[in-house]
Amino acid sequence: MSSVFFQRLRVKWAKVCALRLFALLAFTAAVLFATASAYAIGDSPSPSNGAWEYLRPQFYGTRDIGEIDESYMSLDAPANTPDPSATPLTLHFGKDAAGKIKQVRLIIDNNPSPLAATMNLKPGVPVDEIALRVRIDRFTSVRAIAETTDGRLEMRSTWVKASGGCSAPPSAAGGGTLGEIRLRPSADAKSLQMSIRHPNNSGFQIDPLSGDSIPPHYISHIRVQAAGATIIEADTGISLSENPTLRIASNSPINAPVTVEAVDSVTQVQYSGTWDGAQSKAAATGGSH
Repeated sequence: MSSVFFQRLRVKWAKVCALRLFALLAFTAAVLFATASAYAIGDSPSPSNGAWEYLRPQFYGTRDIGEIDESYMSLDAPANTPDPSATPLTLHFGKDAAGKIKQVRLIIDNNPSPLAATMNLKPGVPVDEIALRVRIDRFTSVRAIAETTDGRLEMRSTWVKASGGCSAPPSAAGGGTLGEIRLRPSADAKSLQMSIRHPNNSGFQIDPLSGDSIPPHYISHIRVQAAGATIIEADTGISLSENPTLRIASNSPINAPVTVEAVDSVTQVQYSGTWDGAQSKAAATGGSH
């Protein structure tokens, strides 16, 4: 009698254990599926359009935007950036576009401050390349939207995979003078690279020594003049990299003297540097833009 009872008890207990094991396996499978789905969505080649969804109507309304002709305009960036805090971007203009672009907006959809730069170009100046380095916070679309002198809009975009570019700690490299501007022309003077010594803090960084947050402190405006005429003027922000660099290239020599002015967002000090055709010199002045 007792043996039958215990046998039945063992059968019931085995069934309970089997049901519990089945439930546990089902729960585990559900968790793994949900995790895999979330990962697939977050790591897919088509993340959400982010800021573009609300910036497009704000800046361009319902105007048509061309997106096809790569020979007219193209945007280069690494698909997997080796350094999210200093990702190189290069915008190329074809022969039919050079000299006919009056404004370019650079938008990094998933950055905390998506509008990285608004660059106004002097019509008629045949700038055919603009290069700079930016912070990219996470997997995102990077867009360059150009407006031509006759009112056309052209956009080129590319995906960039990155993580933590806006919160990356400041460089440990020291030395130099805040606001120092260095200008490096090419041998044929058809391109000129400008480097500005500045932390360009994003406001999302942590001081590695104190553990305190670092407030935003960046270059807010850049103006480039050649032979006394402004050829490019840009409103910039926290998405530019530390020690911002900008390179412009033309199909003809850039006339000296070239002067670069940069405005500090916190102090409003205006830094300046000049290339006179032979050597460059830089200075910081206390004026405001």
